[in-house]
Amino acid sequence: MTQVDCIITAAGLSSRMGQWKMMLPWRDGTILDASIKNALQYCSRIILVTGFRADELHARYRHTPAITLVHNPDFQQGLLTSVLAGASAVESDYCFITHGDLPCLMPEIFSEIWSLREDGAILPHYRGTPGHPILIDSASLRHAASHGPMTSMRNILRHGKHRCVEMKYPQIIFDIDTPDDFIRLQATR
Repeated sequence: MTQVDCIITAAGLSSRMGQWKMMLPWRDGTILDASIKNALQYCSRIILVTGFRADELHARYRHTPAITLVHNPDFQQGLLTSVLAGASAVESDYCFITHGDLPCLMPEIFSEIWSLREDGAILPHYRGTPGHPILIDSASLRHAASHGPMTSMRNILRHGKHRCVEMKYPQIIFDIDTPDDFIRLQATR
């Protein structure tokens, strides 16, 4: 296990899904369980950012020593607020950033991105489409957190030192946003 934090955002309303996606059943648990389990196979600590239905997530994960829970009271203002809330709890020299609705990120993906670490951000892509997890050094993360208003963390990172990396893993772009995505996920069992 590598001594690195991983921010996982799980604060959103799941409006495109039509129901709350974090606790949708998948494999031996839920979509969020799988996302956390996969990250913990490589990362030493998860910073789980909650917002919508935070009480349920806090009750479910509060006794897991490798998970630090951070509540984002501004979650309705967008994903960026959740990433920034999580950034305040980062203790490692580098940090991964991903989302709770990416349950197929294997440890190999984290490992490959980790091997590319440098000052700035590593922004993975699959066939030109931006994906996750992002890796960023702590100094760049602090700088991004102090940046003026922008639409997304990725846009902020693009204004700083970064490298886009093409990867061979379609899992980095397989987030579960819609009912059709969930149906496709069920087919991966």
